[in-house]
This record gives sequence, structure tokens and C-alpha cells, in this order.
Amino acid sequence: MDILHKNPNTDEGLYCTSLKDGVLIGNCVSANEYHCVFQDTKHSYMPEEGNPIDYQSYCSPLLALNIGTEFFNHLYKENTQLNATVISWLDKTYADVDTVPATIEVPTFFLDSGWYKNGNFLLSKYIDGITLTPKRGNNYTLFVEGNSVREAFQKFSLVALFCHFTNKYSVHTFIDDYFIQKHVTNLTNIKNVPYFVYYLFIKRLMRSPKQFEQFKPQLEAYFDNRIQFLFTDTHQSRKEFICDKISHDEPVLDFGCGEMQYFRSLMKKGYRNDYWAYDEVDYEATANKIMEIERVDNLNWVSDVDSLKGFSGQVILSEVIEHNTLEEAKKLLVWIKENVSFTQLFITTPNSDFNVNYEMTEEFRHDDHDFEFNREEFVTFVGEIFPNRMEYSGIGDCVNGVHPTSAMIVYAN
Repeated sequence: MDILHKNPNTDEGLYCTSLKDGVLIGNCVSANEYHCVFQDTKHSYMPEEGNPIDYQSYCSPLLALNIGTEFFNHLYKENTQLNATVISWLDKTYADVDTVPATIEVPTFFLDSGWYKNGNFLLSKYIDGITLTPKRGNNYTLFVEGNSVREAFQKFSLVALFCHFTNKYSVHTFIDDYFIQKHVTNLTNIKNVPYFVYYLFIKRLMRSPKQFEQFKPQLEAYFDNRIQFLFTDTHQSRKEFICDKISHDEPVLDFGCGEMQYFRSLMKKGYRNDYWAYDEVDYEATANKIMEIERVDNLNWVSDVDSLKGFSGQVILSEVIEHNTLEEAKKLLVWIKENVSFTQLFITTPNSDFNVNYEMTEEFRHDDHDFEFNREEFVTFVGEIFPNRMEYSGIGDCVNGVHPTSAMIVYAN
């Protein structure tokens, strides 16, 4: 209780404070147990305005997060500083008194994202001492264990943070630099947090490149600068890499175009040349909708691959080959080699050397992948088909010199 600043022997013991439109109550149940209860009044605690009170609002990770902030914010400091802080009425530091394991339990914890799947809670895979037990529907019981009260709260804050920002209503949450700094401190306090948790933190919470650049040195210092983070996620990094190298003076063939994300990105950069989009899946309706909304006439949907014979220009083949068998992927590249006159061919595919950073061992990054190359295998595979000049690049965050995506630019002879 002294660690929590809630010892009834030194103060009143019962605490009440306002939280949104309700009242937060804290009480010492015993020398080793403290309970927090929230009572709302008229409106739901959920971020949307004006909703009537509902049970789900009491189970929100945002509520759990805010309870921690309201009652125990003094524990969310950098560990070295907190360890040296003296608890005045004991004349002892936190390092002296906070030395035994602690558990935090949230009896009902709402989660409607993909964190819990097939009986597993993803964060339990990356941070030890976290257990999520299903109750009913999207409600779970959360247990967080730490080697000290400080560590338990820091892990608890991280779990509530990630769960809140992956729940569907999180778009309403305001994030400023103070909020980011507080949770960067909590994140860097916990030992042995893997890369992927930091990746999610950056991609889910950072709101601008400027904000990212401000906190990037602190995040990378946790890994002794063996990791270089980017503001953009892996998918966006691929788009930026290719779109920055596309010439606006030549047409583009997007082979395996999907929903034409590359076309959308290039249009924002002022690309106005002809753009040919082909995919085995029928995306003609998507192409027509883009042309109608964007009022462009340079997007051409192609349903018959044979009509692409004789195309001359730039070719994008991004995240396509791994969705085929090795033999089919080879035939695809040979077909492009023999039927298309490209000035530059962009090929990207997942780099399997990076999968260890997703805590993956034998499985592929996605269920619909038939194979995944490491860098050496990818370079060899492409080199056996094209005798052309080629340039390899890694795309995305860099972890110990390895990137999540391999890219090859094959140039015309």
C-alpha cells in the first residue's frame, strides 16, 4: 500500500475522484490488496459523445488505462528515477521496498480486435506474465504479473494501451506528445520487449512524422541502436520505395494490382501517364470507381493477360510471386521477360530472414503464401531468369541489418 501511496495507516485509505462523468473509488481491502471501482452517471464511458450508459463502457481498456493514470501515475516514471525516489514517510526508496511479485486483475476486460485468436492472446507471446481468459462474447478476464508492483503496472498499462488502440472505437482518442512520452517511458522500462511490440506502438500511436522523429532516438536506444525504425508500416514503405522510383514519363503496368494502391499513391504524386492494371481477381469495378471518384482517364483495367503482350514501360510486381508455387512464380517471370519490354521491373517479396522478429519459426507470414525467400534465395531466383543489370534493396524497418521486404529492380538490357 505504501508503494501505491494508499496506506490507510498514513492517510484516509478510501479515495474518490471524478473521472469523466463518473466517480472512481479506491479502497484498501487488505494489507496486500487494493480495489478500484468506477461508477458512471448518465452517459457511457465510451469515447463517442452522448451514448447512453452501457455495460461495455465499464469494461473498456481505456477505462482501465485511465484508472491507472488517475490513481497510480507516480509509478509511470523511468525506472532509474523511480528506483531512487524516496517514499518520504518510510524514508526508503522504491528499490528498497518494491521487491516482491505483484498481480493486477481486471475482472471484465472488453476486446473486439484480433489480439485474441485461437485461444491465444498475442501480447502473451511477446511479454511474459500476461494472461487473458475468455468470459463471454468480447469480454475477458485480464491477469498481469510482474516481479514488482512497478513492473506489474507498467505491463498492465502497455496491455490496456494496445488493446484500446486496436478496438474499433479508438479513433476518437486524442494523442499528444505528453501521452506518447508517458507510454514510451513505460515501454522502455520493461525488459526484453521484442521488436514487434515497438513496431505496433509506432504504427498504432504515432500521429505524425514529426512526432515520430521526436521519440525515435529513445525507442532505438532501447535496442542499442541495432534497430532503425521507420514511421511508415511495411506496406506503406513498399509503396513509397517504388513510387519514388517510378518515372512519370513512361507508362506503368501493375501486374497483380489488387485494389490499385500503387495507382492511388502515384496519382497523389502527380503521375498522369497511362497506367495498366492487371490481376487474376476481377477488380474492374474498383478501377471504374476510382476513375469516377478521382475523375481520371489514365487507369486501364486489363482482364486478359495476353493483351499485355508487347507492353513497353515500367512494371510493378509487388508481393505477387509468393502467392504462387515456385514453378508458377518462375513461369510468371519468364512470361514477363519474353512478352514485355520493360525499362525497369520492380519485384518485391517478404524476406523470410525477418520472420524471427515476428516470433515466427517455420510458418509463413501469411496463410496464402506458398513460399518465402530469404535474401540470398531471392537474389538467386531472380538472377537465374534475368541476365539484366539488377539492384537489390531492403525495405522497411532494419533489425540487425535485415529488412522485412526484399526488393529487386531489374533494368532493361
